[in-house]
Amino acid sequence: MAFSSDPLIQWLRPNAIPWAQPNDSVWKWQYRRIQSVMAHGKVFQSASVEEMAQEFPQKHKPEVSGDVNSAHEKALQISVPDSSINIDCQEDAGAVVFIFPPKGQLSWSLGRLWLAYKVWLLELLSPADDEGSKKQRVEKLLAANKTGLQSLQTQYSKDNVWYLEVVAVHPSLQSRGLGREVMKWILELVGNQPLYLECTRLENLCFYESFGFRVVNEVTLADDEGPGEKENQTLRYWVMVRSEQTS
Repeated sequence: MAFSSDPLIQWLRPNAIPWAQPNDSVWKWQYRRIQSVMAHGKVFQSASVEEMAQEFPQKHKPEVSGDVNSAHEKALQISVPDSSINIDCQEDAGAVVFIFPPKGQLSWSLGRLWLAYKVWLLELLSPADDEGSKKQRVEKLLAANKTGLQSLQTQYSKDNVWYLEVVAVHPSLQSRGLGREVMKWILELVGNQPLYLECTRLENLCFYESFGFRVVNEVTLADDEGPGEKENQTLRYWVMVRSEQTS
């Protein structure tokens, strides 16, 4: 949901029903994707939107009158619900992270092996596809990702490079500082090892640069049929790396 308006998603899903709108086939595909990431990487989620809204209040939220004592003021701030949060999404996760540790650092437990087999079997018997995605564009993106990963692995050891595929903050919680706290947590998880990601918004580059990431490649993907009247025919994104940290 947090990525419904992302340039990458809009490019992959031209004129498709937005992810934020109910759609059984989309939910099936997204759930299958989460299962796949859980089998081969790690999935993390924060507390609910409602809880995180209390932890990260709106920056422009008005202060309680100064003539109220401090203890009572805090009680009021906790008890008053955030009016900007839709009641239908209060139980959603406030933030989600999909991250892939280096090969060899992911323990293959019996549960993980079973999940990997289950996902493989489900894809064989009942494939889940995002029907709104343009197949040609998905293939182009996957090919570019593979090439980019191979390039990075020539510079860094395959045994210590992490890949941050998704870091998403619920739309109702954005611009509250939650994203910055999530990134701090991710860097603590990764430690001193190198980490790479793809940034799809030019205006977000400075956010990642503030955490030590740098742009190592700029990728432009375009349709083969050449220029036309359609919108969103070209996608641009930036591969960013946070190099191994030395103390």
